[in-house]
Amino acid sequence: MRLRAIGAIFGTLLPIATWAQSAWIQEPTVRQELSAGQVAIRVALDGDGGRGRVHAAVRIKAAPEIIWGVLTDCEHAASFIPGLRRCTRVDSAPDGAWDVLEQEVKYSWLMPTVTSVFRAEYKRPQRIDFRRISGDLKDEKGTWVLVETPHGVAAAAGQTTIVEYELYVDPGFWVPRVLLRHSLRSELPAALSALRTRAEGLAAKH
Repeated sequence: MRLRAIGAIFGTLLPIATWAQSAWIQEPTVRQELSAGQVAIRVALDGDGGRGRVHAAVRIKAAPEIIWGVLTDCEHAASFIPGLRRCTRVDSAPDGAWDVLEQEVKYSWLMPTVTSVFRAEYKRPQRIDFRRISGDLKDEKGTWVLVETPHGVAAAAGQTTIVEYELYVDPGFWVPRVLLRHSLRSELPAALSALRTRAEGLAAKH
């Protein structure tokens, strides 16, 4: 949410076989939310320990390449992503295929600051898979998928992209379900909205 950065903010998911959108995005209520400019989000928590999976998506009026540049801008992410205190690139592949990133995130004023080190694998400009290597959380893995809207559909509004985010997180310590759900439903939409604002601002300059 992580973009190299945002995605990391939230933290691999179950592999998605193609670059196509996941089935949940085809649900009528989700399509309506995206068409209305909302951030669609679904949260499913397991048990009482705070483990859970999150699906989120947003429609952005920008090309995948522009959005990709924002998602992987670790150096400047803290300046526009709510809750992200710090993002540091620890290691990188010579060919740019992956990064190891360290991030410090404050999900909510009710929750402690969390530090995570994760490896992000890149398939530019369609997909980012990330998985926790070390840090305060027990497990954290996720993916970003960027699917450009068909030109026929987007003709009236210009080039648009659906950005889908999926996260599995296990804090490894007890977190009240109501607090975790509230945090995910408030902080994640804020981060995706910040991504949209940043990407659309850059697209307008092109």
